[in-house]
Amino acid sequence: MAPVTIPSPTKRGPDLAPLRIARSAGGTVVRRGGRFAWVLLVGLLGGLGWAYATGRLVLGPSGEAGTPVVETSLVAGGTPAVAGPREEKANGYIVARKRAALSTVLSGRLVEVNVTEGQSIPLDFVVARIQHDDYDAALARAQTDVVLATARKGEVQKALDASRLDLGRLESDNAVLDELVRQARAEADRTTQDLVRNEPLRGRVVDGASWDRMKAAASAAHAALEAALARVKAGTSAVTAWNGEIARREAALAVVDAEIARARDAKHEAEILLEKTFVRAPFAGLVIRKDAEVGEVVAATGAGGNSRGSVATIVDPASFEAQVEPSESRLPRLAEGDRVLVMLEASPTIRIPGKIRQVWPTADRQKATVEVRISLDEKPSILRPEMGVLVTFFGKDAPATPVSAVDRPRVAARALVNRTGAVATVFVVEGDTLRRREVRLLGEKGGDVEVESGLAGGERVVLSPGSTLSDGAKIRVKEAR
Repeated sequence: MAPVTIPSPTKRGPDLAPLRIARSAGGTVVRRGGRFAWVLLVGLLGGLGWAYATGRLVLGPSGEAGTPVVETSLVAGGTPAVAGPREEKANGYIVARKRAALSTVLSGRLVEVNVTEGQSIPLDFVVARIQHDDYDAALARAQTDVVLATARKGEVQKALDASRLDLGRLESDNAVLDELVRQARAEADRTTQDLVRNEPLRGRVVDGASWDRMKAAASAAHAALEAALARVKAGTSAVTAWNGEIARREAALAVVDAEIARARDAKHEAEILLEKTFVRAPFAGLVIRKDAEVGEVVAATGAGGNSRGSVATIVDPASFEAQVEPSESRLPRLAEGDRVLVMLEASPTIRIPGKIRQVWPTADRQKATVEVRISLDEKPSILRPEMGVLVTFFGKDAPATPVSAVDRPRVAARALVNRTGAVATVFVVEGDTLRRREVRLLGEKGGDVEVESGLAGGERVVLSPGSTLSDGAKIRVKEAR
């Protein structure tokens, strides 16, 4: 059968050629849009498959497409405590009694910053350091001065020791000379006495030659005595001179000792200045704020211009306490040692017993409040500085240890997914919508797990959630218990 050709109308209108049906010789109708319809159908089936795999399309119990049906369970515990008629309440914050903003005494550019927020650091940890090359040079110079002064002292000490040895030798020589003088004087006295004794016999018993010999011996003895006395005098002068030299060298040694002391003081001062280039932790604590980076200038007297006043701020978590400012009209009902109960606003299920540590000795005239500090019996890991708290004061007639009637929330173990240590995930039902929530766990009791944070109690969670559930998914609830 030949193709049918439709003649064009006399009046020109819209072109309908693309809509023309072509027929083959066998009578089969060929549709130009067939291939596009198949592509559309395959895409639709693929989209339905993706929606089913991701939980956006779930078959109900009867097999029809619809929202998934889940089993749920209530989170037990966590009932808020109710204050008694004689209890007082006040809002406040967690503060650290031991807190330090770390800086340096010297001004300079930071070349090291060794901490980040949330880092725990030990005592004397080097938090940061300013530029120190000039202080290194000053210390090296002071150390050299100490070495040189010590070397000079060694030289002066050796000279002093040598002069003392020479003095000892002179004193020994003078002792020998003293003995020679004694002997020479004895010989002179003997020869003189011989002359005096033999003079009456001269010419009769003593001939002229013998007399001359006696006179010569007497003269020689007196000359020897004079020489010995002269040597003793010279030795005495030498001893006096060496004593003066020793005194001079002792004075020089004292000067060198003073120079060494001064050089050591300069070295100690240089060491102190070099140590001041370090910013060290005054106590073991937690870094809660990092205020400067490498390259910034830290000013000794505080931030000014482009300089920083501190490098980091640390706190001692062991010193965490609650700070509240109740009205001054409540002051008669508050006293140090009174028991309290502290509730964290971040996790109302956490309630910490404590007591009033101090009632501030002054009031705030503008707010008409009095600051009260509260020591905590426990310090859970969730505590952070500036965290909000609600403090219940039990009064002076309350028992020594107030007991909270609140249990920690407990969730069924079957509701936990992605559990890693003390952290897990649950799906909380809000109307017909799921909300993914991360919880921190404590110990298990039976089939339930105590929750430290993330749940307050009374929520409804999904049991045995499948991998198809996601945050924000729509569900239908089937009660399990």
